Amino acid sequence: MDREVVCMSTSFDIILREIFFGGIGTALNMLKILIPLMIIVEILLVYNVMEKVADKLQFLAGALGLEKQSVFPLLVGIVMGVTYGAGTLIEINRKTPIPKRDFVLIGIFMFLCHGIIETAFIFGVAGANLAAVTVGRLVIAFAVTAAAARLPAIRRIVK
Repeated sequence: MDREVVCMSTSFDIILREIFFGGIGTALNMLKILIPLMIIVEILLVYNVMEKVADKLQFLAGALGLEKQSVFPLLVGIVMGVTYGAGTLIEINRKTPIPKRDFVLIGIFMFLCHGIIETAFIFGVAGANLAAVTVGRLVIAFAVTAAAARLPAIRRIVK
């Protein structure tokens, strides 16, 4: 019996250490991406690059029912994924407030279509047609978000 207790406590100790150090490692890996991304966002804001991109993609914002300042975080979410898209969205919202309605619509779009690059690699390894999967995800997300923007419940959300 004593031997079983020693083995279980040793295993539990290893598990706790792995949770602690694994969590720190994961957080540090995320920071390696988030910090440069936030620096890039700041540079883009200072030099009004975001405004220029948003102006060029205004038709996209209009079709999705978004304000033009919401286009950039949407693009980051599509390309980089939900985590980085949400971080960018929060950072941009500090500088240029984004309407609540846009948060909901961006959330809907990113729920359906996020991390195009990483998921393309995963689907590619599985043997999928990358162009079909990527275009299909974009079209479905665009259609659902555009339809949601026109729903009375979404329209009532205060700006």
